[in-house]
Amino acid sequence: MINLISMGSDIGNITINAFNAIIESDIIVNFDNIDLSSLDTYTKDKEIIPNDLNESESVDESYNDVIVGLDESESIEETSDIYSKLEESYSKIELAISRSSQKNVALICSNKRNIYGIANLLIQISSKYDDVELKIYPAVSPIDYSSAVLGAPFNDFVSIDLNNPLVCDKELKNKIKSALKNDFVLFIHNPIGEDGDKANFNLLKELVNDFNDELLIGIVNESYSYEISCFKDINEESIREDSTLIIGNKLTYKLEDYMVTSSEYIVKPKFISQNIDFFERYLKDETPKGLDYDCEYLPCHKALEACDFCYCPFYPCADGLTGGEWIKNKDVWSCQHCDWIHLEEPCQAVRKGLEDILEDKNDLKAKHMELLKLRRECLLKTLK
Repeated sequence: MINLISMGSDIGNITINAFNAIIESDIIVNFDNIDLSSLDTYTKDKEIIPNDLNESESVDESYNDVIVGLDESESIEETSDIYSKLEESYSKIELAISRSSQKNVALICSNKRNIYGIANLLIQISSKYDDVELKIYPAVSPIDYSSAVLGAPFNDFVSIDLNNPLVCDKELKNKIKSALKNDFVLFIHNPIGEDGDKANFNLLKELVNDFNDELLIGIVNESYSYEISCFKDINEESIREDSTLIIGNKLTYKLEDYMVTSSEYIVKPKFISQNIDFFERYLKDETPKGLDYDCEYLPCHKALEACDFCYCPFYPCADGLTGGEWIKNKDVWSCQHCDWIHLEEPCQAVRKGLEDILEDKNDLKAKHMELLKLRRECLLKTLK
């Protein structure tokens, strides 16, 4: 049996099932030479395969056949650096397979590696042999770890390996552009290539800057170290090979020290008599359109282009994206700093959407979920 085990970012992020699989294994193979000293208590009686394999530990030289394009007359040393790294990876997997017929083998990899990528290698190579049993144990993934460190940046998202050696520039460019265009949050791992190669990172920068350089980006490193900024203000010095990046969409904003993407926080609607009275008049087409110059409170917002919704049909949206916020310790949602619905373009988009939803003042409560969906649709349509 081969147990493929991800360690996570540190020993604290390994799962209980993975930990038990290590304890039950007879042989430990360290896939990418990580420090396993934190497991010494549990591995002292096990066979540890040295990080650097020597000739006596090589298994079947046929594993060289896996390296596509390697001519019989060529030695591995004469090929490019990528083949040398593939040789080391493949030989460890071959060794794990050969030893697993008699004993339980733990093939341990770090968080830096994508465990599902390694699982792909393991499954592909093991398909050359009969009766290879394996189980895959993920740790807290880089996606979950990074999201937790930054707060709540994900809604729908796309994960992209920025330096996959088999992905050409055209494919990578199309993936990034498609994710941005369709308002996915982007999770980027391997932002910097081998030996500090930043070509693909520079491509990412160009595409995001062309699309919207105001999007938020979170940079996550080890030990819960992180930074949040607008993409145009990105601190490139903080980005390393093992960093992870999360690039928000139009609905992503900074809430105190956290990166948040509007999602599923729904608050029961609360109404005051003025709100109900306003929408009774709205349904009779008796409320202002555009600026209400007769209002004694004008101007009531910093950016004000329309007074069509003096009272908001989405209240309380409980979404700080547009500037609203909770009044501390009062359980009251304040719209004082929300200008979005008082701008002309959002105002007209909301008006049009309400035609299909709001038929009676009681719909403000009965159709609150439909109203929140309309708000989201209008946000995506009108936010830059």
